[in-house]
Amino acid sequence: MRVLADRIRGVERRVRYLGLGLVVLAAGFLLTGRWQLALGVAVGALLGWVLTDPVRITWAVFVIAFAVPVTIDVGYPTNPSYALLLVLFLLAAWGRVLRAERDGWPPKALAAALLLPACAVLAGLVHWHGVKPIAVGVAPLLCFGVLAWHLAEEARHDRRTVRRIAEALTWFSVAVAVFAKYQTASRSWPIFDQFAYDWTYTSAFDATRAVGLSGHPIIYGTFAMAMVLVALTLRGRFWYVPVTANLVGLVLSGTRSAWVGTVLALGVWLFLQWRKVSWRGLGATAAVAAVTFTLVAVNPPALRPDTTTAAPTPSPAAPAASSAAPAPESPAATPSPAAPSPAAPAPPAASSLPPEPVAPTPAAPTASAVDSVDVAGSRISDPASADARLTRMSVVWDGITRDWSTVVFGNGPEANVRFLENVGIGDGQAQVFDNTYLTFWYNFGLIGLACLLALLVLLYRHLRSLPARLLLVGFAAQIFFFDVWLWLGAVAVLLLAVALGAADNPSLSARALPVPRRRQPGAQAAARPRQPAAGAAAGSGSAPAARPGSAGTSGPS
Repeated sequence: MRVLADRIRGVERRVRYLGLGLVVLAAGFLLTGRWQLALGVAVGALLGWVLTDPVRITWAVFVIAFAVPVTIDVGYPTNPSYALLLVLFLLAAWGRVLRAERDGWPPKALAAALLLPACAVLAGLVHWHGVKPIAVGVAPLLCFGVLAWHLAEEARHDRRTVRRIAEALTWFSVAVAVFAKYQTASRSWPIFDQFAYDWTYTSAFDATRAVGLSGHPIIYGTFAMAMVLVALTLRGRFWYVPVTANLVGLVLSGTRSAWVGTVLALGVWLFLQWRKVSWRGLGATAAVAAVTFTLVAVNPPALRPDTTTAAPTPSPAAPAASSAAPAPESPAATPSPAAPSPAAPAPPAASSLPPEPVAPTPAAPTASAVDSVDVAGSRISDPASADARLTRMSVVWDGITRDWSTVVFGNGPEANVRFLENVGIGDGQAQVFDNTYLTFWYNFGLIGLACLLALLVLLYRHLRSLPARLLLVGFAAQIFFFDVWLWLGAVAVLLLAVALGAADNPSLSARALPVPRRRQPGAQAAARPRQPAAGAAAGSGSAPAARPGSAGTSGPS
């Protein structure tokens, strides 16, 4: 209490008055029944507190990206993905402003941040469809570039903070995995079933798969994959607990793309660490695998769905068509009807596509819980999703190879959205391309795809930390199976890799500190340590002066 009191007394008087005024204002709104305004005051005060310190900004970026779902609309002025992405962009930009005097503006970091947005602008100029598509297509790439720059700079100067954030996320993911287990055992998605802005983000779509805090099983699978790799490589205290918990969540999510990314990343880990393989490690691996299988297979009777109450019937939302709505991989293997993508509403009646399906009424849950092991096995054996992706690849390839300009420069920003809205893919599945690389090529051409691949390769080459490299491998593999850019929780995996890599490689994102030039032999003989001015050496004690010609200065400055 004394420490807290000292901190309060240490705050400036005007800041204390401002905080007291905000508390009174929020309390007044609550007393009058206007809780939305009180919540707005609280969120504004919290953001104001965060914006005063770049370290808090770094924490806030990962908390917002991983913990705030874009599948819930609480009244944002625009699509949730863009609204939260704008908040992250403002946080990162202000963090760079606070650090501008210390870091300057490193040209390499600026070039990396602006490379992909420049490709989008070039594609938009070659295939002109107006200013709006260029702005909408460039905005996410620019925001993520600035976010990566900010996080890399902060990690370069404060390695401990980034590692603390990563370890905190692994333990946070344990709680999320417990929630995921509850979702599959109870066959419901609390919060998301009540507040999701589209029925495809509720348990009516597929109650057998866990979504964690993301609102979609694919994005939760991405998060679980990342936390497995981070916990395994950082090896914090009791690291095997988050590893096991996230392996359970990874299986319960039913996300095959995350499974592929995890397997490839673990293969790289074994290749880089094969000399450290031991019988003890093999035994620990077998124990983790056995516990994971047990936790996946066991369904506590207390969590089984209640058969006495009728299942709620979700009402299909009909929001206005928005090109910003995220739409991940096609859920072709799910038992429910084909899900419409918010990014691609039903085309006009003249189209040959089937009409947009309506939300189904889920059957009453049975007393027996879902066998999660059988569900995971069916995800592996069902070829429907693979067939859907092959169909999409052929459609995208036809659009890419239309002529030489579409091969080199693409069809322009948001071209995939225009195609899906006006033409579509007539297979009854979700209207998405489901491949970040092909979508990038379709929109921004071979130039854009080459820049994207070059960035990933250069990051892997320059990132010296093992966690960063494994995250990059898993991310690069997984985005082959879905479109990633408007899912903050998925792109945050790439941002976390950049931050962890920059923490172990100070030369990644900023200019190296200048090295003092050595004195010439003649100047060394004539050099004499400067005597400190009166009062300048107060408190310095009896520290000896540096030797002439050493790497440091010749005397106290």
